[in-house]
Amino acid sequence: MSTTVHTVVPLTPSSLPEGYWTAGITGDQEKGVMSVCVLLRKEPDDVGGRLVVLRDTIDGRVYLGCVVDAGGRVHQWLEVWVQDLENLDGTIPACREALSNRVLDERWAGMYEAYGEADEGGVISTGYEKVHPLPTYFKVLSDGVEVVNPKDDETGKRWSLCEDDGLLESNGLAKYSSTLHRYLHVSGDEGQVSFLPVTDGAPSGDRVWSPGEVIEDHGNLIGFNKGGGLLLVRPYSPLGIVDLGDYLGGAGFGGVDHGKTVVDVGLLAEELSEEHEDGSLHKGRLFMGRHGKWGRMIESFHLKLKALADAVDSVRDMVKGIGRPLLNLDERSFCVHLGRSGCGLPFLWSARTVLNHPGDAVTLPIKTSDAQFYLPGHTSKQSIYRPVNVGEPVEGAANIRIRQVLDDSGGTSILEGTFTTQERISPARYDIVWMRLNVGSERVDVYVRLEEDSALAAGEWRFRSVGQRFEEGTLGNIREAEGVPLSDTAFELIPLMSTPCDMYALLVLAVRLLLVDDDTTLAVALDEVMSLAREVAHFNDGEGDVESRVEGIFEGDVRWVESLGPQRLMRDAMSVEEGFDLAPREVWFSTLAMLVRMVPGIGPDSICQDFGDAPPGGIHLVFDRTLRDLERLLIRTRSLIVIDWRFNREVHSVVRGFMTEVL
Repeated sequence: MSTTVHTVVPLTPSSLPEGYWTAGITGDQEKGVMSVCVLLRKEPDDVGGRLVVLRDTIDGRVYLGCVVDAGGRVHQWLEVWVQDLENLDGTIPACREALSNRVLDERWAGMYEAYGEADEGGVISTGYEKVHPLPTYFKVLSDGVEVVNPKDDETGKRWSLCEDDGLLESNGLAKYSSTLHRYLHVSGDEGQVSFLPVTDGAPSGDRVWSPGEVIEDHGNLIGFNKGGGLLLVRPYSPLGIVDLGDYLGGAGFGGVDHGKTVVDVGLLAEELSEEHEDGSLHKGRLFMGRHGKWGRMIESFHLKLKALADAVDSVRDMVKGIGRPLLNLDERSFCVHLGRSGCGLPFLWSARTVLNHPGDAVTLPIKTSDAQFYLPGHTSKQSIYRPVNVGEPVEGAANIRIRQVLDDSGGTSILEGTFTTQERISPARYDIVWMRLNVGSERVDVYVRLEEDSALAAGEWRFRSVGQRFEEGTLGNIREAEGVPLSDTAFELIPLMSTPCDMYALLVLAVRLLLVDDDTTLAVALDEVMSLAREVAHFNDGEGDVESRVEGIFEGDVRWVESLGPQRLMRDAMSVEEGFDLAPREVWFSTLAMLVRMVPGIGPDSICQDFGDAPPGGIHLVFDRTLRDLERLLIRTRSLIVIDWRFNREVHSVVRGFMTEVL
């Protein structure tokens, strides 16, 4: 066996990070005016290897890339997404049954379209977003990198991904459309087809080879897109939303971690590390140096709110585009693009936060129903951005009594009955319970919601199923079971999640941007916000708007001012009094009121009453109230910058100091 080799961009141009080469992402991308490439380290990092991996997704891997011209100069930094099913090993078993190659290809195409609709210029089309490219490897030479596409030595034909279910099934192999297994294939001169599995555990056969048998020098090649997965190319910025927030607060910026090394993409870290003569970091700001210390606080406040508003808006647009929640948001989900500005203009004002991860949520498969429910694609992992009381299923046995079977619209049926178990469960309003009923010598899967308000005793709930379609014989067996106790019925309580979980993650992000400084941690600040939200729910018996109740709580206990005051916006040493001198109390209380409303299920002021509380067909609408709050706050903070606010605030500070001395 031999390989087809295409030479790509040779030596490292001066604008690339030192010690890195570029390589085209496909073998058919000949050297031209512009090339889409990924970065490879000349000498592999002990931990990170050669390719710079930005992150992993449920069905892919994201690499650092760029657009280079014929002279090797970088014109744009990119993130290059490669579909890779090896990452599905971490998904929960119940959802793996709902995923298949065909479903994942459709998800990928939907993600590409959603990014394009949500953000003009948010994707760079290569033609391989819906059509699988050839498998791609890299070979590092002494003076550059070569792209390798494996081919059959006898026929000279290239190996390609096999999507033909009939061909696979006739050779005793797993279908493409309905499984998660993938094979490369090539046709021989006599019509015989050889196969190469590219997923772990794929069934084998007489005509199935191993990679070492078909790829020359396989051990020395770097696998980039070994399975011919779909591609997605998007603009990239090394600056994350938390990086921006910390920089605005007075911290520095590093670069992109690559194992034990750091890549300074576009020399941004070097650019932002320049200090003013007084030691402050002022690049890109309107207010600079010691003279602008107080102005920088209001400017930072405004720009942090702007970054948060961009983040919420990008999540809303993505959810609307793909029709499902994300369920895995954290601070790494967003990056910040900095636009070019004219001479003398502060470039931080051009910052635009965008979503760089579409989410790993999958749809819970209910074959007999049109209802849609969502679960995270990966097994539950502890994270401060994830609600601690959501996502853990409970299994057990229950005693079931079917009270009646109702006919519903669209040819579906609804079961009502009583559910009793000794398991410790606390179902929320939107949680779902899967039950496997044994009726008429057949097993019937039913999905119900428990109604605790109508329970008759401890451990007992009334239930009502979602509308499901049953075969006529099955429906008859269910009707025959009305009133008959069905003991030891297997069940699983599945805490269902929707966009309120994304709202919670955005709340945590807001706390990280606005309330974390050198003297407090995210965990402490978030706990204080949760305590404030609970206090607001009961203050004055919930009477009055949220802003006035927050103000009343602050006036009644000085400890709230110390933990959640505006002095937390900056890393500069600042007293509580100075913080309120610069950030008007009414604006700050409105900001805290917005955070209170973002907490799901904390009280009557919450936008969402639990983590599944999102309107069907409009799950993106839960973000609208927060966006309106942010829009009003941005108008108010911007007005503080463009008017002579500093003079007025300094006068107020002098008067306050004088009054303190007199008293």
